[in-house]
Amino acid sequence: MSVADPVLACWQFEATAPLTSTVIPDGCRDLIVRLLPDAPPRCFVSDLATTAYEVRSAAGEQYRGFRLQAAARYDADALLAAANRSAVTTDAGLLDVIREHVRVDARLDDALAALASAPSVQCAAAGLGVTLRTLERLVHTSTSRTPGFWRALARARQTGRLVVSGAAVSLAEAASIHGYADQAHMTREFRRWFGMSPRRLRQAADVAAVITQVGYG
Repeated sequence: MSVADPVLACWQFEATAPLTSTVIPDGCRDLIVRLLPDAPPRCFVSDLATTAYEVRSAAGEQYRGFRLQAAARYDADALLAAANRSAVTTDAGLLDVIREHVRVDARLDDALAALASAPSVQCAAAGLGVTLRTLERLVHTSTSRTPGFWRALARARQTGRLVVSGAAVSLAEAASIHGYADQAHMTREFRRWFGMSPRRLRQAADVAAVITQVGYG
């Protein structure tokens, strides 16, 4: 999908038995349709996660999700009102609703992309040709999060993907590659974002699979 498309990915999930799933921060909000047996569909927009959390699902519970770009801008009330009217239609119909009510803020998209790729917030501002204060004002006004939040999240996700990739890289090397002061620093950040250590992440196949899914960073 193009950068201008507000939908980053579509997904579906069905609980065939009661279960608990771990959700980790991906920098995105999702428009989610929740389907329960003998109940009307309900649409909601997920919060912007700041740490890992668990979601419990009952047997038969289904979800259809539309992951929005990190730089997506929209009126949540208007989006949900339109989506709830369309919740029983096809995914194509819901995509049309999203694309009608959601847009990608080009300036914010550029800023978040710079933060995801630069070694520091200061370097991101310099690469964009703006002052640090301008970058902070743009990002915080649009997302209610600081540039530091987005830089730290992108680095953690990038390092997490390396850690679970199967590459012959030690944890100390992974920390160095992504600019952490040392392995202990990386471990603290992993616990902050993912609720577990890098070593535990390598062993948690379900969470490892989630961290490789498309998202910010």
